[in-house]
Amino acid sequence: MGILVLGMALFGTMTGYWVTLFRNSSKRKGLIYGGVLGLALAVGTIVLQRLMYSIHGGMMMDLVRPVLIGLNGLVVALFSTFAVLTIFGVFYGLMRLGARSDSGDSHIDESRRNFFKRTAVVVPAVVGVTGSVAAFQGNGELQLRKIQLALKDRPEVLKGYKIGQLSDVHIGPFIGMDKLKEMVDAIASEHPNRLVITGDLIDDLGYLDEVADYLDSRVQDFPDGIDYILGNHEYRVDVERVWKRFHQTKMHMYRNSHQQILGGPRPVYLVGMDYHFKDDVQEENVRLLDKAMKGMPDNAYPILLAHHPNYIPEAFRRHIPLTLSGHTHGGQINLWGVNLVPVYKPYWKGLYEEQGLFAYVSRGSGHWFPVRLNCAREVTVFTVL
Repeated sequence: MGILVLGMALFGTMTGYWVTLFRNSSKRKGLIYGGVLGLALAVGTIVLQRLMYSIHGGMMMDLVRPVLIGLNGLVVALFSTFAVLTIFGVFYGLMRLGARSDSGDSHIDESRRNFFKRTAVVVPAVVGVTGSVAAFQGNGELQLRKIQLALKDRPEVLKGYKIGQLSDVHIGPFIGMDKLKEMVDAIASEHPNRLVITGDLIDDLGYLDEVADYLDSRVQDFPDGIDYILGNHEYRVDVERVWKRFHQTKMHMYRNSHQQILGGPRPVYLVGMDYHFKDDVQEENVRLLDKAMKGMPDNAYPILLAHHPNYIPEAFRRHIPLTLSGHTHGGQINLWGVNLVPVYKPYWKGLYEEQGLFAYVSRGSGHWFPVRLNCAREVTVFTVL
């Protein structure tokens, strides 16, 4: 939290400096006003987010959540405004140097000075509106993606089989029970055989019982049930408490384990991975996959559930036909096909195929930070051809 406050104060101060520099006004006031704005956004966001962890329904939540979403949009807008104005500031400095070398005077001509004055007003206004829209739209928009998969060497029993996926729901300050119900309803409308939840289901334990009871009541809507694995956010709250409570439901639970889901000459198995925090990621992935798949017959046809997509390279190496994961949220902010938020590469969003083997990384059904741009929340239904 301290880093957020310090960072926002710094970004606000520097943004205020650029605005007053371009407008040729008091830089001292710009530094002060910008710093105060940054501090206000940071403190307001922290206070309201903590408040949201203490209320789980009613009018107060309905009033606070939109304000918190808007503040998060403005936080991103302030950072973006600083970045854009810094780029303009470089050009402004180069122009002044050029003017000084030509005439000995560092002042630039009137038309260019007016351009920078307008920039100091237009950029914060446009970016501020864009940030707010991206926050409200990102928190509100949910896409149902329907993907057909021609799995390599698939057994006949899998033909026409449908799997729905939820990932990174993050029940908490921004994603409440109403949105969880919207997600499950959207998937159920496609009548899949089963629903898999690939981690980071809950951020606020105040919702734990309600989430568990709700999902337990929806198991009946999926003929082969609901499957659940852990993500890193379950560890951030209280992983054993979450695991124990969900274990009391009718959901199928996986923690470096497997379960046969379809029979026949080549039985289909679901393999579910726990989340780990080891530094040597790939070595630990190999060890845990060995553990999870131990005891499966040689002719098994595995489908892998792993919260983090860093399992995908090993899954391809083992010729696992399908891997479903999440964690990255697709980066959330994408411009011109470029992800602006650092996430795991090379598997960070969408469908990947390698020699007839498939892996899918969900953009996330929810989020812990609401700003999204060209990267809507999603629920996904896969149909095996």
